[in-house]
Amino acid sequence: MFGHLSIHKRLTLVLWGTALLAFVAAGAGLLLYQALTLESRARQIMEPYAQMVAVGTDAAVAFADPVRAQEILDTLRTNPQIREAEIVLDDGRRLAGFSSTPDAMLRSLPDKPDGIYLGSDAAQLLQGLPKGGRLRISMGLEQLSEQTHQAMWIFGAGMLVLLAATLVQMAVLRRTIVRPIASLTEATERVRAGADYTHRIPVSGADELARLGQSYNAMLDGIQQREDDLRRLAAFQRAILANAAYGIISVTPEGTVTSFNPAAERLLGYTADEVAGKHTPALWHDPQEVAQHARYLSSDLGETIAPGFEAFAARPRHGLPEEREWTVTRKDGARVPANLSVTALRDEGGGITGFVGLIYDLTERKQVEAEIHQLNLELEQRVAERTAQLTEANKELEAFAYSVSHDLRSPLRHIDGFLGLLKEELAATLDAQSQHYMDTISRAVKRMGTLIDDLLSFSRMGRQEMTKGPVDLGALVKDVIHEFEPEAKDRTIHWRIGELPVVVGDRAMLRVVLANLISNALKFTQTREQTAIEIGCLPDQSGHENETVVFVRDNGVGFDMRYANKLFGVFERLHSFKEFEGTGIGLANVHRVVSRNGGTTWAEGKVDVGATFFFSLPREKPMAAAPIAPSKAAVSQPCPTREGLMAPVESETR
Repeated sequence: MFGHLSIHKRLTLVLWGTALLAFVAAGAGLLLYQALTLESRARQIMEPYAQMVAVGTDAAVAFADPVRAQEILDTLRTNPQIREAEIVLDDGRRLAGFSSTPDAMLRSLPDKPDGIYLGSDAAQLLQGLPKGGRLRISMGLEQLSEQTHQAMWIFGAGMLVLLAATLVQMAVLRRTIVRPIASLTEATERVRAGADYTHRIPVSGADELARLGQSYNAMLDGIQQREDDLRRLAAFQRAILANAAYGIISVTPEGTVTSFNPAAERLLGYTADEVAGKHTPALWHDPQEVAQHARYLSSDLGETIAPGFEAFAARPRHGLPEEREWTVTRKDGARVPANLSVTALRDEGGGITGFVGLIYDLTERKQVEAEIHQLNLELEQRVAERTAQLTEANKELEAFAYSVSHDLRSPLRHIDGFLGLLKEELAATLDAQSQHYMDTISRAVKRMGTLIDDLLSFSRMGRQEMTKGPVDLGALVKDVIHEFEPEAKDRTIHWRIGELPVVVGDRAMLRVVLANLISNALKFTQTREQTAIEIGCLPDQSGHENETVVFVRDNGVGFDMRYANKLFGVFERLHSFKEFEGTGIGLANVHRVVSRNGGTTWAEGKVDVGATFFFSLPREKPMAAAPIAPSKAAVSQPCPTREGLMAPVESETR
C-alpha cells in the first residue's frame, strides 16, 4: 500500500513518523530518568545533612543530652525541603526531633535497615549513629518534582521546535525534491501521452535533481532531433516510393507483401490495397520459372530450395545478391519481361526483418536491344563492304606506290650517275663554290632515295604477313651490331650487352626494330668523344611480369620529355636535319612492328644526357633454342637488375 502513495505523502509519513518516534523516545527517556534518578537525587540532598547530624550529635547521644541533640537537629530547619527529623536511642527513647508541619505528630521510627525510602510525596533516610541510636530524616519531594516538571516543559518546547522544524523540512523537501520530481513526472506523462517532444522542464541549481532535469531535457532534445530526422526520412522515403520509376515491393520474412509503390502498381496492374497483407509475389510470377530457379539455387547453394518464395529469398538470406530477369504476369494477363533484384532487410542484431524487391519493366530495353542488334548487323555488313573496297583501293595504291617508286628511282639513278661523271671530269676545273653545289645535289639525291626506301618499308611493314617463331634476341642483336661495324670502326664505342632471352615473334620484323634503335643510338652519339650503348632487358620485378621488356640506352644528345608523345610518329623529328640526318620514319617503323607483335613502345631521356628506348613483347612459351656463342663485340652478361642498369635518365624525345 505504501508503494502506491505519492512521493509527497511518503515524505510526510516519514517525517511525521520520525518526529513522533523522537517525541515518544524523548518522553520515555525523561520518565525513565525521573524514575531511575529520584532516589539518587534525594540521597545527594539528605546524606550531607545526615553526616552533619551524626558528627554533631556524637557526644549528645553518648550522654543522652536532648538539649544538645535538639540544637543540632534544629539546624536542619534551614532547608524547607526537610519536613521531619528525629534521633532515637538504642532503648527506643526519642532523644530529640522536630516537624515542619504544625501540630503534626512525629511518627515512630520504622524498623527498617539504613537507607533511603521513597514515598509518594516524601523520602525518608534511616541511618545509624556512631554512639548508638538512629537518625531519621524525612524530606518532601516537591522541589524534585518541580525540576521534573521543568524538564517536561523544556521537553514540550523541544517537541514544538521539532514540529516546526518538521514542517519547514516538509516545505523545503516539497520545493526542492517533490515539486521537481512531480514536474518531471508530469512532463514524462505528457510526452508519453501526446508524443510532444518539445516540452521542457525548468531547471535551476546544480544538484542531482537539477542534473536529472538537464539530462531529461537533453534526452528530449536528442529524441526530438531523431524524431525530426525520422520524419524527414519517412517523408523522403514516401517521396521515393511515390515517385520512383522502378517498382519497390517489400515483404515479410515469410513473403507476405507489406508495401507496394505506385510504380509497381503501374507495372503489375494491381493496387496496393489488393496485395498488401494478402498475397505473396507468387501472384504475378510464372510458377515454372520459379521452380526452375529453385532447382538452380539448390544446385548452386548445396541445399534444397523449395519452389515458392524461397526462390527469391534464399540468396539474400545467405548475404548474397539476387538479381535476374523474370517474366511477370500483369493483372490483365499480359506477360512482361522484368528485372528483379531482392535485398534482405536486417535489424541491428543481423536478424532478417523482411525483404525488399526492386523491379522494372524490360520491354523497352528489349526493343532497343533488338534494334541495336539489327543496326550492328547492318553496320557489320557495311564495314565488310567498305573493308573490301579499301582493300582493293589499298592494292591499287600499293601498285601505284611501287610504280611511282620505280619511276622516281630511274631518274634519281641517272642524276646520281651523271653527277658522279661530272664530278670526275670537272674535278680539276671546279672551284670551291661549284664543288659545294655538286655535293649538295648529291646529298639531296641520296636523301630522296632514302626517303623512298623508308616509305616503301613503312608501307611494307603494315601489310607484310607475320611469321611467328622463337627468336634468340641475343644472337639477333649480335648480327645487327655486326652490320654497323663498318660505320663504327673509327669511333670508340663501349657496348654493354645484357643477357637477352628467347622470345616469340617475327624475326625479320624484330631485326628492323633493333636495327632502327641501334642506328639511332649510333647517330645521336656521334658528337661524343666516347660512346656508351647498352642493350638489355628489364628484370621481372620491374612491374612487367607478363612481358619481356628490351631497352637500348645511349649517352647521346637526348631529347626533351615535353615532346615525347611525338617520338614514334611518322616524319616527326626533334632535331634539325643539319645536325642529324634522317627521315623521321625509323621510330614509326619500330612502333608499328612492336604493335603488330602485341607489344608497346616508350622512351625516356634528358637533353645532353642520353636516351633509353623500350619495347615490350608478350611473354609466350617459346621452343627451346640452341645457345649462340656471343661475338667479340657483344660481351654476354646476366640480365641486369634495376640497380645494375645505367642510371635511368629522364626521357626526352629526339
